[in-house]
Amino acid sequence: MKRRQTAFPVSAALACLVWAACGDGPTEPPRFTLSGTVSDPRREGMVVPGVTVRLAGTGESTTTGADGKYRVSNVGGTQTVTVAASPSYVSQSAEITMDADRTLDFVLEHTGEPPFAGTPWITPDIITSSDLTSLGTVTYAGRGIRLVFDRRLGRWTNVNAYLFDALFGVQEVEFHLNPEFADTVASRMEVDRFGPAIGRLPAALLSNLRQVQINAGEGAFGGSSHTGGLLIHTEDDATDHMLRGGFLEEVLLHEAAHMSLDMLYADSADWQAAQAADGVYISDYARDFPQREDVAESILMYFAVRYVPDRVTAELRWLIVTTIPNRIAFFDGKRLDMSPFVVTSSSVPAPDFETMRPLPRTWRPFEAPLVRRR
Repeated sequence: MKRRQTAFPVSAALACLVWAACGDGPTEPPRFTLSGTVSDPRREGMVVPGVTVRLAGTGESTTTGADGKYRVSNVGGTQTVTVAASPSYVSQSAEITMDADRTLDFVLEHTGEPPFAGTPWITPDIITSSDLTSLGTVTYAGRGIRLVFDRRLGRWTNVNAYLFDALFGVQEVEFHLNPEFADTVASRMEVDRFGPAIGRLPAALLSNLRQVQINAGEGAFGGSSHTGGLLIHTEDDATDHMLRGGFLEEVLLHEAAHMSLDMLYADSADWQAAQAADGVYISDYARDFPQREDVAESILMYFAVRYVPDRVTAELRWLIVTTIPNRIAFFDGKRLDMSPFVVTSSSVPAPDFETMRPLPRTWRPFEAPLVRRR
């Protein structure tokens, strides 16, 4: 009797071959590399470091480097790729099929929201008491009638001021002390309290300085390009906060910008072009008063990232550079004399957005425009 042969299906045979060829498991889908660049269209060649790039299908993520580039290996299938750089940029997503090594670039749009309420109160470390001062000799010059602005009166008024002649480098400056200060000794104490801080400012900010008016009582600071003067009230709450918190130099730099830079740049076509190209302001204060405050609010941040980048955090540097790139380029082009400080090369950092804390948006009034002298 003949034995019947059992039929062996062809499909089963093929399956055996596949399993035999691949070992003990099924064939793995092919894997490839995804890479790309994240850029900002507001300035040619501007890339965005520190952007989080996340693959929804795998949960894997990476960040762009200083060159704005990212790279993810061992990626397969169809992936939804999301890039995020809050709080400055609007997130974007794109779908891509990884059937070969692929390049996926992103162009991010800024949210248009200022990162700060006002720049003088961000950090007290931009200029500190350890920096050199250009203030040299101070000499009492007697009494004399001077026209000063008094916030308490809201107007210019003639006073028989205590006068002090001071040298900032080779620049002659006259201090006018309101006669409400008890005597020459009390007046000199105020000169010694504020004079060295003024002398710590970069040279370009002091280029128009001719006089410093100091009143007692409450009142906001001020800086005037018309008089070449700085205005100080010694007993205002903001003044106390500056002195106790270490913000005096930052506020004085802001006021000195009104005094020395506004008249040169605030109405210029190239400054207005930089404003338009950036499409966002560095602070709420600059946004609310764009012609009056934008130069002063921006120059402090420019100084921080270009001249003392090690004194501000990576997060702050990133926020500044990604908010006002064209204004930064504007100031670069002016080649301002910022001595004794020197330009310090520094790449834009990649902050950790996962741990980045929202900045407090509190605002402390510290200045007001001066009534123009007739």
